Amino acid sequence: MNVRHIIQKSMLAVVAALTISSCDMMTEDLSDCPTGLYVNFVYDYNIQRADMFKDHVGGLTLYVYDESDRLVTQRTVSGSELSMYGYNIHFTEEELAPDHSYRLVAVGMQKSWDVALQTPGAKYRKTDMAQGNDRKSFNIRLDREQPSRADSYSSPYYEVSAAAPLDTLWHTLTTLQASAATIPGVTKYHQAVDGSINSNGIDLVHVVSGEPTYATVSLIRDTNHLNISLREIDHPEEVNHEDYEVFIVDANGDLDFQNNLIVPTDSLIYRPYAKWTTSYNGNGTIGVQRSAHYDLMFNRLKYSPTPKENAVLCIRKKSNNQDIAVLNLPQILAEGRTAYEIYSYQPQEYLDREYDYRLELFLKGEEWETLSELYVCIDVLSWAKRIQFENL
Repeated sequence: MNVRHIIQKSMLAVVAALTISSCDMMTEDLSDCPTGLYVNFVYDYNIQRADMFKDHVGGLTLYVYDESDRLVTQRTVSGSELSMYGYNIHFTEEELAPDHSYRLVAVGMQKSWDVALQTPGAKYRKTDMAQGNDRKSFNIRLDREQPSRADSYSSPYYEVSAAAPLDTLWHTLTTLQASAATIPGVTKYHQAVDGSINSNGIDLVHVVSGEPTYATVSLIRDTNHLNISLREIDHPEEVNHEDYEVFIVDANGDLDFQNNLIVPTDSLIYRPYAKWTTSYNGNGTIGVQRSAHYDLMFNRLKYSPTPKENAVLCIRKKSNNQDIAVLNLPQILAEGRTAYEIYSYQPQEYLDREYDYRLELFLKGEEWETLSELYVCIDVLSWAKRIQFENL
């Protein structure tokens, strides 16, 4: 027997041993084989149209419900593992019975829920769920407190604490599935005129016995940020942030299991968590120009063609308690979608994809009673749209 023949026999023996120990040949012990449900997550429903999950989400809870909408199991994850590409949550066949279908609901934040609850300011609070609970009983409520005075825009209404920025909330948008060794494809989104979101996602994930099932949960961001800058045309040197009261009025503090706003609900007042005044030199004819700035955070905006159903942005002069501007906030912010004409965004889709807004308001008149013009700005594109007050 020559050396070449010995090598060939050795290689055949190794291949035979690997074949016998492979998953395909095993009928009893599947401990070394990938089975059960593997769930990964994406956050690509944004203006950038890129998956930013690993860079934005720092804490997440995944709920798994059966076909009758009863909770089967849940898993909470926070930490560095969420920042890894390809991270997934794995449920074994002992945790999820195979050959059944399940609904997946995920909610996320920038940090773990426990850590978020220990920080200042208003908090999102989710329903504590136990095995067997109905999916429809799950909701998320934003903290609120009674106001210290009456207000003409909504009565009764509740204050959202502005002691700190809101923790960012993400909720479930849709789910994709694949089985065997196939990873789910790219989620495709389309939003109709009525605001409903259509996608290539599914409602139920079917877990197959004896082989891996892969699912992807797509998330939508609910929390928004708005920066407002006030400037005065006639007397630019007199602007000061302490002279004005800026706030948003909306009834959007309660979300159901499908991330829909619960109606009816309390009317909320969102106030700036930060405000300041900046000064800069003019163009030679004006010595000093000043701008008043305000940073606000608020929950998901809903767009309605009926103005009275939309959130209101109010700017009020403190000295005489007079309103400088009362603006239809979703309508104004949705003007930013014209910067992305290639995608033909509907107003609600744009409001759900975008989360960082900037408004510049130019006021005219000694009594500050008239809003002259307004700019909706998108810094990423160096883009701004001028809106005359008469057209609002």
